[in-house]
Amino acid sequence: MKVKLFTAHSMPEAMAQVKQDLGRDAVILHTRRFKKGGILGFFGREMVEVMAALDSPAAPSVEKKQWIPPAANTIEDTKITAMQLEMSNMRKMMEQMLCQFSQDSKSTSPLMDVLLKNDIEPVIAESLIKGIPDGKNGAAGDPGMIRKLLVDRIVQCLQGIDGIDISPSGCKTVALIGPTGVGKTTTIAKLAANFALKEGYKVALITADTYRIAAVEQLKIYGDIIGVPLEIVYSPDELRTALYRHGDKHLVLIDTAGRSPSNREQLTELQELLAVDPYIETHLVLSTTTKYRDAFEIVNKFSVCSPHKFLFTKVDEASNLGTVLNLLYHFPTTLSYMTTGQSVPDDIELVNSTKLANMILRDYHE
Repeated sequence: MKVKLFTAHSMPEAMAQVKQDLGRDAVILHTRRFKKGGILGFFGREMVEVMAALDSPAAPSVEKKQWIPPAANTIEDTKITAMQLEMSNMRKMMEQMLCQFSQDSKSTSPLMDVLLKNDIEPVIAESLIKGIPDGKNGAAGDPGMIRKLLVDRIVQCLQGIDGIDISPSGCKTVALIGPTGVGKTTTIAKLAANFALKEGYKVALITADTYRIAAVEQLKIYGDIIGVPLEIVYSPDELRTALYRHGDKHLVLIDTAGRSPSNREQLTELQELLAVDPYIETHLVLSTTTKYRDAFEIVNKFSVCSPHKFLFTKVDEASNLGTVLNLLYHFPTTLSYMTTGQSVPDDIELVNSTKLANMILRDYHE
């Protein structure tokens, strides 16, 4: 692994050196500002130092930030919340086990087969088809009516839907958070394009994803095309300054770096970043192509950031969408948008519960 130290008069100049020497896939390990020259520390010129390396997930952190424990009451509240969540999940897991035992003791119905094929948990599937005649044991019914009843029940599970609501006065701030590879940067470009070009709002972009130079460049290109400003921030203080500077905008969209749900330090850094403004609306971005168990772990670990809404990407690539229902069962949360392709500004829409329900039942033939 190639590691190199760069010194420049400004952060953009240092980043340009990193790009030229190490390429677009370089990873930023550490940054600091210092003064050079002067007399006894006065009249020195401010300089920037950046340590970078070629992209490597195992690259060690050069300078580990000291974690500052929260206030005692915050710790207690967190423990209580975690305990309540754990008890709730244990109860639901027991329900699932009992339902699974019940399902193993009898043959499944065609409706149950479709739901289980979509990886919907048995306890959820059982509640969805309860009382609906499906032809099992001689119980017949109109296929069209059966499908409509099931769609209606799934729709009821997807009632909490709300996009980005911009107030006539004031500035709305929205941050997209989530693991790597779920499409946060492309999604944020779609949102910016729709609100700026289609709806005529004043929009600004802020990126805190400084781990990969390519990610910053991608968003900058989108910003130039859409005609909205982009700022790069490296710390919570810089984010606070950038938000103040764009207080005249209708909407500020923040792109954060992808975080591993198993990396506690990274999640703590994300919490500190979001704590800059308590009014930041956070959307946890999840890919529908992620396996359910992995998606459950992601939501469980990112819950420390208290996301307000779920945003699902790659709906067009998913072989099934049962994960959406499973997650909402364990983590009741409002849904915002879903993406159905890579095209900007298209291929994004507010979640349509009826459309999503029909997609879940696409393998059910009347």
